[in-house]
Amino acid sequence: MLKHLSVLLIIILGIILTSSQLKRNAEPSQQVKNYYLNHLQQFIKEVEAFEQAIALNNTRVLQQHFFQCRESYKKIEPLAEYYFAFYATKLNGPPIPFYEDAEPDKGQQPPEGMQVIEALIFPTYEIEKKAELQKYTSLLLFHANTLKETNESFAFDDEFIADAVIEELYRITAMGIAGFDSQVAFNGLPECGTALKGVNSILSFYKEKIGNDDFNKIETLIKAAVTYITNAKNFNGFNRMEFIINYLNPITKIITNYKSNYSSNNSPRFYSLIKKNNTLFAPNNFDVYKYLDDNKSSAARVDLGRKLFFEKQLSIDNKRSCASCHQPNKAFTDGLPKSVALDGHTALPRNAPTLWNTALQRNLFYDSRSKTLEEQVMEVLNNAKEMHGSAQLVAEKIIVQPQYTIMYKAAYPTAMQADAAANICNAIACFQRTLLALNTAFDKHMNGQPTLALAQINGFNLFMGKAKCGTCHFAPLFNGNKPPRYFYTESEVLGVPKANTKSNAVLDEDEGRFVTTQFPLHKFAFKTPTLRNVTVTAPYMHNGVFKTLEEVVDFYNNGGGQGLKIAPSNQTLPFDKLNLTKKEKKELILFMKALTDTTGAD
Repeated sequence: MLKHLSVLLIIILGIILTSSQLKRNAEPSQQVKNYYLNHLQQFIKEVEAFEQAIALNNTRVLQQHFFQCRESYKKIEPLAEYYFAFYATKLNGPPIPFYEDAEPDKGQQPPEGMQVIEALIFPTYEIEKKAELQKYTSLLLFHANTLKETNESFAFDDEFIADAVIEELYRITAMGIAGFDSQVAFNGLPECGTALKGVNSILSFYKEKIGNDDFNKIETLIKAAVTYITNAKNFNGFNRMEFIINYLNPITKIITNYKSNYSSNNSPRFYSLIKKNNTLFAPNNFDVYKYLDDNKSSAARVDLGRKLFFEKQLSIDNKRSCASCHQPNKAFTDGLPKSVALDGHTALPRNAPTLWNTALQRNLFYDSRSKTLEEQVMEVLNNAKEMHGSAQLVAEKIIVQPQYTIMYKAAYPTAMQADAAANICNAIACFQRTLLALNTAFDKHMNGQPTLALAQINGFNLFMGKAKCGTCHFAPLFNGNKPPRYFYTESEVLGVPKANTKSNAVLDEDEGRFVTTQFPLHKFAFKTPTLRNVTVTAPYMHNGVFKTLEEVVDFYNNGGGQGLKIAPSNQTLPFDKLNLTKKEKKELILFMKALTDTTGAD
């Protein structure tokens, strides 16, 4: 009997040792999955503890449990956000109604998750909100458990994990240190520290592949970055520029070097405007041709498009070209509050936006109704108030003229007559894709050339901190392209007045994106434009209501439409006043001046 028992114990011990050995020898991707599932389970436990704490009706206890929930989530954020974006939105999405451009048929989605819960318990918890808090906490727990069930059979991949880590570093750089996730509790900086620790844990499974020296550098930099955050006195005083340059950029550079050696595919799994092969601020890190669809660009098409851009035969009366409203010497705007219609005296509904960096936007026009530059050009050519022509007839007329025949043939050698309209729109769009302004004093500074004055550095830190600009105008494009993939462009409801007045203000009647989508969240919503070249593209807003940046800053400083007592019910701009001092306003504008680059204009 004892002999049989001994044999059985030996067998069991062998199985345990074998299992342990297999676990140690598991591929890094499997180790990452184990790490992820373990910490996901911990997140679920923290949410359960938070749910139980609701019964105590104690603000301090609830807030502490909430911080623990978010800390657990931040440890798995790189993987949850990368692989399971649908659930990530349910767990930690923005606290406002959501519309997915990629799936418009789903329509308007209600907000859920920790950011909604945060607003219910900070700065204090009111017992009248208990039922609402219980509702959102139950939903949070349901989605977390569903996510775990979904993940159990999901296979992770080494190549994609490297990509996920880079996205997390971009997320921290552009959103985390700006407090995007924690706009009420102001716990964004500690959460960035936790996220960086999570990055370090994930990368530790790749220590051999990364190389001991490079991994040790990463680990040292992350520890120093976390210490830097810990030593920060407060959210508003945090030196974000120093943090990015000294820690986030070097960490990202090492990991992107590892990724480029590991794979030739820069964005292997998801659509992304950014190539993810360098730091967030590196030159040429954005894909100008991402929104080109099936067309191609060429030098011949760019040359043709440049000539067509100034061609007045595109309009029905032969008096207006693209350059009439997008003048190169005015940063490709016309300098008017609202552009003038084809009749020469009637105002068009909206301001003419700059064309600088327009290739790096998926949503075009203020109401985001076009998804490609080709679409945008076609619509303008056919618009009764702008060009009032037929794109096809105009194209057929132009391409047979001696000055265009050779150029058109070189650009589209196999074109059929029916392709004429599409081709001239493509040519103009190809020219617009060359209008890149990404070599400003700011860009040079972020890439190792100290070009900014102290006041401009202070302005950047305000932009990404106290002034809250960076939570809508995301760095480094400083438009609504949402990090870390920068593929979709967000819209915001600001409560813009019809006229610039401090008393008896009236909300501008333009309903913006709502006219196209008919979704309530889009009423008075407009695309978040780029702030690059903003100092030379006045006047501002879709209706040109503000003549100076000082007026714009004052509008935001007072809470947008809320400050003027004209805010629509769906205003997405925070209602709170920013309480910027005169010095801070000046520094903020000085930083925006550092975003000027018009050296490529003809």
